[in-house]
Amino acid sequence: MNASPSPFLLMLAGFVIWSAAFLLLYATQATGCHLGWHQITVGPTSGLRLLLLAIFVIVLALMGRLFWSTKAALNQPQPDESRSLIQIAVMLQFAAFVATLITYAGVSWLMLC
Repeated sequence: MNASPSPFLLMLAGFVIWSAAFLLLYATQATGCHLGWHQITVGPTSGLRLLLLAIFVIVLALMGRLFWSTKAALNQPQPDESRSLIQIAVMLQFAAFVATLITYAGVSWLMLC
């Protein structure tokens, strides 16, 4: 038996991940600047930028997985109320994904420190 999470949890999950990513990226950037990771060269970029980009890609993958699994839950039999809430959750998760792209894409070109 495959128990799906509460629709309310699904509605919150995208922006909870967004906020956790904000804290993680900001803490990594501040720590990296303080410890001089931006001065470590890794190919054409710095070690700090590479680490921030890795975190960014992992967060996008996590949010994409959440989006697709929630969208797949719409194909499961469930009450109409749950279906409506899951449809709202899908829209909110898409909005969180877009907000993540807009907010955090700057780690690829903005000055780090």
